Amino acid sequence: MSYPGAARRGGSVSRSDGGEDRTFSRASRLRSRKLFLDIYRRGLRVSGQHVVVFAVAGATGRSRLGITATKKLGHAAERNRVKRIIREVFRQRRHETGGPLDLVVNVKPTARDRSHAQLAADLSGRLAELARRFQ
Repeated sequence: MSYPGAARRGGSVSRSDGGEDRTFSRASRLRSRKLFLDIYRRGLRVSGQHVVVFAVAGATGRSRLGITATKKLGHAAERNRVKRIIREVFRQRRHETGGPLDLVVNVKPTARDRSHAQLAADLSGRLAELARRFQ
């Protein structure tokens, strides 16, 4: 997480060695229903074991992410855990997608009992597949 003034105090500001911003800011989020529906309608669909990812070429200069996790996944704490993992994988790997993409990740109920590593591997594979398709 990036905190204002952390660099002045000697703290981390979540930047990689190259100086690029690695945070997950508000500008990196898809929040409106209209955007989600547009991506569902126009986007490429890639299915994994635990996630389904929809993607379109980004309208802004950065990749953005939206996540849907229904109650079929479990209680709120379980849904939030899975969404945190999805956000973290996206935050770390969004620069590997080959260009700015708008992504919507639908989480399947099978994701509930999976470890961080299993979910990360599944989503990373889907992001790599999308990068190949958008070249």
